[in-house]
Amino acid sequence: MSIKRLLILFLLLIAIAIPQANAFFGFSTKAISAISKNVKVLAEDEIIRLSKLSDEIQGTKKVGKELGKLNLPDDVLEDVFIRIAIYQKKITRVTAERMFSRLSNVPGFRHALRKIVGNSNIGTVGHLNELKIADAASANGFKVREIGEKFIDGLKKAPTDIDILLEKGGKLFAVEAKSYALTTKISMDKFRADLDTLVAYKNMKGDTIIPVFTITNKPYDLSYLKRLHYEANKRGVELIFGKPQEQIEQIKMLESIL
Repeated sequence: MSIKRLLILFLLLIAIAIPQANAFFGFSTKAISAISKNVKVLAEDEIIRLSKLSDEIQGTKKVGKELGKLNLPDDVLEDVFIRIAIYQKKITRVTAERMFSRLSNVPGFRHALRKIVGNSNIGTVGHLNELKIADAASANGFKVREIGEKFIDGLKKAPTDIDILLEKGGKLFAVEAKSYALTTKISMDKFRADLDTLVAYKNMKGDTIIPVFTITNKPYDLSYLKRLHYEANKRGVELIFGKPQEQIEQIKMLESIL
């Protein structure tokens, strides 16, 4: 056999072996192929490089700085961050595709995606929870107006935000969303402060606003749960418990009765 044929055979074997090796180690580059149809999407190897960079100290800032130099459109930036999240196994490919189709170009979507790919587990859980709620809302006929709307409530020392702003039936739902472990208790001072922010937002925006505080895992402690309900009821804030889809089903009920 000639050297040329041996070289061709060798290259073919490598081409076959690489996908098999990736599958053996639990990763296929197909999982992080482009979701956006924009021609400016980044290649898979660049997604992997940026993902590793994001794991460094102040990694998301470094990633943001590099992407800023490329002057990419918003949908491509969204595509970058959601594919990084897939590579980091923080979100599945199927979920990412559905989320991208529903939330792409929603104000705040890109910033929330950027926050879930950092090296803070607490930040990842919280912002991913917000995205799942927004995604469930969109799938159930709500318009997602914004994710993480910046807001100065006049109460806190620094600007705060409204986690999710939803619209349905001419009503706006300002949602503060928390996702803690079952055994974790929210500081009552922090809880009251977040409730007061929702009230301040309603007072500023008008009666079409329905303030909602959601907690993914309902606490077991009945006395603590009673205190949460008391503080929320005192301020006219709807308190909801459950997984994202369960939360949206309850908000749909609020839309029909309020």
